[in-house]
Amino acid sequence: MLLQISKKVGIVSWVVTILYFVIEPIFIMTSYVPYNIMQQAMSDLGVTSCGRYTYSIAPHEICSPYHFWMNVLFIVNGFTFSIGVLYLSQYLKKNWLNKLATVFILIFALGNIVSGFIPADIDLFWHSIVAQIGMITILFGLWIYAKSLTKGKRWTYFILFILIVLFILIVLLFFFPLPAGLLQRLFYGVIFLWGTVLTSLLRDKSLEMF
Repeated sequence: MLLQISKKVGIVSWVVTILYFVIEPIFIMTSYVPYNIMQQAMSDLGVTSCGRYTYSIAPHEICSPYHFWMNVLFIVNGFTFSIGVLYLSQYLKKNWLNKLATVFILIFALGNIVSGFIPADIDLFWHSIVAQIGMITILFGLWIYAKSLTKGKRWTYFILFILIVLFILIVLLFFFPLPAGLLQRLFYGVIFLWGTVLTSLLRDKSLEMF
C-alpha cells in the first residue's frame, strides 16, 4: 500500500500552495523596472536577465533581481500542489480512471516545477510546454474528480466551469488584446482555491482507501 498522506500534511500543503499569491507581490515590488501584473506573465519574475525581449514574446522590459528565489517559489509551489493533490486522491476509489485523473492534475504541478528549473529566457519551449499541456489535462482531471467525489462534487464542477471559461479567454489572447497576466493568475488561483476549499469540505470525511 502506498504511503498515506495525513490530514494535517494535506491541509498544510494546500495552505502553502495558495500562499504563492501572498509571496509573489514581494517579487513584484522588488523588480528594478515597472511590472504590469495585468499584462505580464508570472514567469517574468523568474527571468534571469534584464532588458527587452529577454525571451521571444516579451517586448516589455524585465529585470527581476531575486529571480533565483522566484524560481525556487515555482518549484516549491509545484511540490506542495502535488502533495495536496495526492492527499485529495485518497478520497477517491482506487481505480484506473481516478488514477489517470490524478496524473492529469499532477502534470499541471509538474509544469510549475519545470518552469522553475528552466526560466523563460533560458529555453522558452521547455519552460512553457509542460505548463501549457497541464492547463489542458487538468480540465479532464477535474472532470473525472467531479464525477468520482461523493463530497465536493458541485464545488469541483463549479471550479471546472470557471477554468473552462478562463481557458477559452487565454486562447483568445492570440486574437484579442486581453489581460494575459491577470488571466494566468486567475487560472492558477482558481485551481489553488479548489484544492484548499475541497480539503476543508473533506476534513470530516473518512478516507476511502480502496
